[in-house]
Amino acid sequence: MIKEIRQLAWKRFNIITASIGDIQGRFILTIFYFSILVPFGLLSRRSSASFDKQPTDLWIERDPVASDLESARRQS
Repeated sequence: MIKEIRQLAWKRFNIITASIGDIQGRFILTIFYFSILVPFGLLSRRSSASFDKQPTDLWIERDPVASDLESARRQS
């Protein structure tokens, strides 16, 4: 009799603590997000605006390649 009551109480305790833990975890992650990640993102965006962000040309000028059979054989 006591064993069944204890098992039932333990199961209900686990259900309650799991829901409390879920709420607490969401709360801690929300506080972490708004107190650490958001200010870091805003500061990094503000500081990176001062750097020169002009796009550079990444194309490399190359000599035209011959398209005859003999030059294709010489590739290897």
